[in-house]
This record gives sequence, C-alpha cells and structure tokens, in this order.
Amino acid sequence: MRDWADTLKHDVSCSLYTRFGTPFAISNSAGHGTLPARNYHSGRPDNFVEVSGNNIQKILFERGGKMHGCMPGCVVQCSIIYPDKDGKRICGAYEYETIALLGTNLGITDNDAIARLKFMCDDLGVDAIETGSSLGLAAEAGKMDWGDTKAAAKLLEEIEKETPLGFALGNGAVTTARFLNISRVPAFKGQALPAHDPRAVKGTGMTYFTSPMGADHTAGLTYRIPKNREQQTENSLRAQIQSATCDAFGYCLNSVPGSASVYPFFAALMNARYGLNMTAEEVMEIGKETLRDQIAFNKKAQFSQIDTDIPSFFKDESIAPTRAVFDVDDKEVKNLWNALDAFKEKEKIWEVRIPPLPDIMLGAGVAGTMGARIRKLKVKKIFLVTDPFMYKSGRAEEIKMILTQSGIEAHIFPEVEPDPPLELIEKAGELYRKSGCDAILGLGGGSSLDTAKTLGLRVTHDGDLRQYEGILGGSAKIKPIFPPIIAIPTTSGTGSEVNPCAVLTDKQRDLKFILMSNNFIPKLAVVDPLLCKTMPRALTIESGIDALAHCVEGYVSLATPYHPYFESMALYGVKLIGRSLIPAYKDGNNIPARTDMCMAAICGGLAFLKGLGIGHAITHTLGAHYHMPHGRAAIFGLLCFVKANKETCREQFADMAYLINRSTDLEESLLYLYRELNIPISLKTHGIAKEDLKGIAFYATRDAVNMATDPSTPSQKKIVELLSQIYE
Repeated sequence: MRDWADTLKHDVSCSLYTRFGTPFAISNSAGHGTLPARNYHSGRPDNFVEVSGNNIQKILFERGGKMHGCMPGCVVQCSIIYPDKDGKRICGAYEYETIALLGTNLGITDNDAIARLKFMCDDLGVDAIETGSSLGLAAEAGKMDWGDTKAAAKLLEEIEKETPLGFALGNGAVTTARFLNISRVPAFKGQALPAHDPRAVKGTGMTYFTSPMGADHTAGLTYRIPKNREQQTENSLRAQIQSATCDAFGYCLNSVPGSASVYPFFAALMNARYGLNMTAEEVMEIGKETLRDQIAFNKKAQFSQIDTDIPSFFKDESIAPTRAVFDVDDKEVKNLWNALDAFKEKEKIWEVRIPPLPDIMLGAGVAGTMGARIRKLKVKKIFLVTDPFMYKSGRAEEIKMILTQSGIEAHIFPEVEPDPPLELIEKAGELYRKSGCDAILGLGGGSSLDTAKTLGLRVTHDGDLRQYEGILGGSAKIKPIFPPIIAIPTTSGTGSEVNPCAVLTDKQRDLKFILMSNNFIPKLAVVDPLLCKTMPRALTIESGIDALAHCVEGYVSLATPYHPYFESMALYGVKLIGRSLIPAYKDGNNIPARTDMCMAAICGGLAFLKGLGIGHAITHTLGAHYHMPHGRAAIFGLLCFVKANKETCREQFADMAYLINRSTDLEESLLYLYRELNIPISLKTHGIAKEDLKGIAFYATRDAVNMATDPSTPSQKKIVELLSQIYE
C-alpha cells in the first residue's frame, strides 16, 4: 500500500485531481471541444476559463474553501467544498460534470451561481447532471434565456412546487423533452449524457452507446486518440473493463494512475490479505465478468431493447469548433462486446527516448557566417522576433544586415515582453500573415525564442492556443507543418534554442503554461558567445542560475526516473557552470567562460526534459504573480528545491556539489555560488510581503506536474517554511 500511495503521489494524473479536483478537466475538455455549451450546440463555451480548475482554486484560496477525501485514507482528496464570499459552504462535490451541465451547458460561467444551483439540486434530491441537461432542453424551448441564472433557479423551484413542468424537469432529460416536444435530446438509454461530447471524443461515445450502465462517464471515460474513427472499440473496452474492475473492488476511478496498472495492485492486495496467488489477468477477468453479468441482467430485464438508437444529431450535426461528428461505424458500436473475452491489456514497453536536436552552430563569431546555413533552409523572407532592447541596441539590425547580405529579407517584430502572453502571440501572428514571410527567427533570451516557437504554432494551427497545452494532452494536436524556425540566443539560461518546449503566460488564468512538441525544435540554433558579451552582470547571474536549476532539478526529477542521456547532460551542465559562471560574471569579455555558459544552457535545456520539481513550481509562481524575471525567480526556487530534497537526493546532490566546488553538500555549494556572485537571498527585498508566502506556496502546489515529479513533493506547509527561511 505504501508503494502504491507513493505511485499516486508522483503520478501526474492523480496530481491534477489532488490539486484541482475534477474541474482540472474543464480546460482540457474545452481544448478538445467536448465541453457542452448551450445544450450541446458547441464544445467550447465562451469564457470557459472562468470555471476552469485554476480559477476555482484561486477562489478557494481567497475564500478559505477546501478539498477533502470522500472516504478515510484517501490520498488523492479531490472533492471540493465550494464557499461563498464569506467563506460559508454553498455546496459540496463541486465537480466537472456539475459545472458542465448546470454551468456551461446553460451558458452560465459564474461559479457562485452554479454552486447555488448545485445546492438546490442536492436539496431537492435530484441529480445535477440529469437536471442540468433538463434545464438545457428547457432553455432550448424558450423557458429560460441562456446564461440567466435566476431563471434557472426558478425552473428548479418548479420541481419543488410539483408543477407539470417541474415534474418533467425532475424526471430527467428524456421526460422533459417529451413534455416540451423536443426531438434533439442529448441522452441515451433514457439517461442524460454527462458532458464529454461524443462527437469530439469518440471512445467515450462508444462507452456511452454500449455500456450496460447507460450514458455514464464512470462506465469508461477515455480521451485516447479522441477524434479517430478507428481503434475506438479497443479504447472503450479498455476503459470499461478497468472501470468495472475498480467498481468490483470498491476503488475510486480518480485514484487510477496514468503511470501504472491497477490490475497487479489489486492482485497484490488480495494476495496479501487472503494468502492467494491471484494474477493481474485474473483480476481483469473479475472486471470482465462484472460486465457480462450487467449485460445479461439488462437482456433478461429487456433494458437492452429500449432506446437503442444513438441520437441522430450526434451523427448529423458537427460540433463547433472542431466540426466533428460521431462517425464510428454502427457495426463497430453494435459488435463491441464481441471483443470482450479476447481483450488483453497491452504491456507497457518502457523506453528511453532521445529527442532530435537542431542543426547547431556553436562558437565565437558563428553568427556572422550563418547566412549560408540559413539559405539551405530555402527561405526568402524571415520574420525576426525580438525584444525592444535588442532592437534599440542595434543588435536586431545587425542580424538583419547579415541576412540581407546573404540575400534574405527580414521583417523585425521588436515587441517581445518577458513571459510572453497569449495576446502577444496573436498580434505577431496577424503581422506574420501580412508580412509575406516564410520563416521565423527568434533573437534574444528565452522569451524571444519561445515567442518565435509559439508563433510557428499560431500561423499554422487554428483555434485557441490553450488547447495545445502539454499537460492537457495538446501535444498530440500539433502537426509538423511549422515554417522553419531559427533560434539565436543572446543569453545563456533557458536552452530554448534546442528543446521542444515553449512557455506562455495566460493572463486570464494568471499562470504560465507549457507547450511541448518536437515541432517546436528549431531547424537551426546559432549559439554565438560574442552575442552574450554585453549581458549585464545581473542577467549573467540570472540566466546562469536558470541553467543550473534546469540541470539540478532535471538530474533528480521523477518524471523520467531513468534517462542516462539527460542525466549526463545535467551533470556536464553543472560542471560547466561550476567552472565558468563566476568568471563570466567577473569578466563579461571572457569568451571561453561565455562559451562554457552557452553550452551549459544547451545542457540544461535538454536536462530538464527529464523533468523538474518544486523549484520551478515556485519560480513560475513568482514570475506569474509578482512579474519577477524567470532567472531571478529561479535563484529562490532552486534554493528551496535543494533544501526540500536534501535528504531524499543526498547521493545525487553530492555528485553535483563536487562538480561545483569539490563539496559534498549541494546547499553549501549553491550558497557558495550565491556569495561569489553577490546574490542577496531575500524575498522581502523584492516587495513580497510576509503574509504573501502562504499564497506563493498555495499557487506553487497547484503546479501539478512539477509537484508530482519532485522527489519529495513537499506539502504546502513545508513550502511556506522553506520560503520563510529565505524571506528576510
């Protein structure tokens, strides 16, 4: 059990539930186009961010709301108690399906209003999903306006008054549709669909239309290859068998990790408790037998002969914005259970993946000779993305001149800002399309390079950029159709010039989010230490510590427990930084030291692909909420990370401490660097109030990925303690 609890603690899927509850899926569903809006007329509601997991957590923090486990011993604790502005409970179990059906499905995105509607449903003893769907049909019939929360509440009062309309609403979507003479009903087998529109997530549609439990998300929800017509029998069966097995063992579906199978775990539990020799295959057979029993019962009760037609609008009406329909072959739906007996869980094959690298030009003066290499990319006009400083200093014009001399035109976009927001990418995208450019060049620090990379996505892909967020499964949607991207770093920190990641700021959600795809890897990286000579001392420090944080956190992160390639990059990066950061700080013209730091940034940019930890969770929080430059925030984040994991990672930390200054204590080595670089270690000096530390810790723990993959995964209370140690 302890090993399994540890698995759940470090599993990203479970971490999302722990930190956001089921509403974490709101943004994911909106990205996929499966979050119902206005009675399933759209899959991406306007203002869905208002009801996103991030926004709900912000409300909980400000009002003192909390999350808890539904039963004793739960380690995930994903159930939300939603409070009003005075901190008093409005309702419990504030969940994804509640928000979708009583909220976006009715055009409502006010969390307080949705929570009150949920309370009314609880008080009346009616199901929030079924009733939300009924209200959507009532709105379709003109009984309320979309988004009118007062009208929705009055309709619920009709149930209490036992009026004819209230009787229909209280008896669910199908009865309501009959009463209102509506034929377009989002229900199957007499049961309202619990969001997750089957047109855009076809595997879940297969579950809805085949499950002996009716249209039920707990019967087997799956977002695997959601839009493919093929392989959906396998996807749905996998999900339904797993769900039935969990039901048979009384195990919560929200505690099913994405990184491990439940079948060996259940077998181990049974064997330990009862002295059996049960196998994982025998456990799966229990799930299969449960499904067979349900199917047989439905057949004898003649339930299987009732309401067998899939609602036609799911097949005939495409859903915005994906324009998808449920087009899985009828025979495949009808014959799904024929594959039950033969189904086997595919063994997960573990592999070490090494990402491709760009063509790299590294060395003093290479920028002056890059024209010939760029011409090989067959580009005619480059959209040069940079920041105001690079433009005013003449550096952008210098690069433009090199391009011009090579017969390549360039259009300069000098508006990059730190932590580039979505709005900046949209603006750059409009200008790119008008400019006639056929390639993108990022010149500057990490923000310029990330802007260039995400601009490549913007000008080749439709829709809201948030749908491509890595943690929400967006990477699979990114296609290899980018224009050529060229990266010219002028700092030595992010390593963005060689990695498949880009970080953007979402002002609506007040957070940074990561996009990840090999398509972001530039075609060419021009890494010239001469371009770093003019870096101010402060920027030399901050970019160097950022590179060090990538190496240190990446080396021990549990996201990929074993990866010799990334680990070797991490160690070599630490060695280069230990050797050359202080010399580069003391003498900006020290080209060998600058070259080392350029290479260290590349090493760090690859090392952190193994994963990160709470250091970057804190760093991102300081950047998003206090607009602290990323490298400066990393100074504090890295120190907290080392303090938090000092015991857990003693051996690995000793490896890195030796590479910095022949020490065996990484915290001492880090403090040595900070002293030599004259770095003040005080959050207070950055205008952060002592009472803000709880907020920083809270939002840091909302970084589900970096918290899950941290070796020690410290609690919110522990992070407050760590921040307090570096406050004064």
